Amino acid sequence: SDKPASPDIGPMTQEALKDIRRPRNVEAIFKQPLRRPAQYGVPVCDLQLRTFSVRNMEFFADFAMRAAYYLGLSAKGPIPLPRIIERWTVPRSNFVYKKSQENFERITLRRLIQIQDGDSEVVKMWLAYLQKHQYYGVGMKANVFEFEKLDVGKAMDEQAQKEQDLVDESWKGFGRRKDAPEQGEELLEIINADPVRKAGTDMPMGRTSWDKY
Repeated sequence: SDKPASPDIGPMTQEALKDIRRPRNVEAIFKQPLRRPAQYGVPVCDLQLRTFSVRNMEFFADFAMRAAYYLGLSAKGPIPLPRIIERWTVPRSNFVYKKSQENFERITLRRLIQIQDGDSEVVKMWLAYLQKHQYYGVGMKANVFEFEKLDVGKAMDEQAQKEQDLVDESWKGFGRRKDAPEQGEELLEIINADPVRKAGTDMPMGRTSWDKY
């Protein structure tokens, strides 16, 4: 360490302290992030980082690579992507016919981190961890790829039918029932039934239009 030792410590002790190796987790901060090799190279997630500051980009990209290593993911990158340059030309003052103009430029830096051969649940955990500890001034956009069997359509239909059954069971008493009568005569029989008519007589406008005079 470059920090000066205490004056109470002798010269021999100071030399011995310089030779002491720092802990591995502390030493790893001063070195490049460790990487896990990919076995098949199948991409499962593309994480794109965007920012206007190079310092923020380098810091958060390094943090994302270290988090991927400790979660057991094979990460490739960060790969520099083409910069997005935007320019605007506006008048210098609020006078609409002002001749003097001013130019503004905004440069967006981008980096790509690709996760290969990773489990989908672990990838979601990695993305959630990055979102929880997201660094200020850095935006993220992730494209996650999940591989299913050939009969995935059938499985999706079965899952949709199960969800539909749950919805029907929960909402069967809400709104109009499917087994309600469609014909007007059947509706009149239900409305003109004694329990219904007795319930409506106490209302201020209990006399309805279908009552016969």
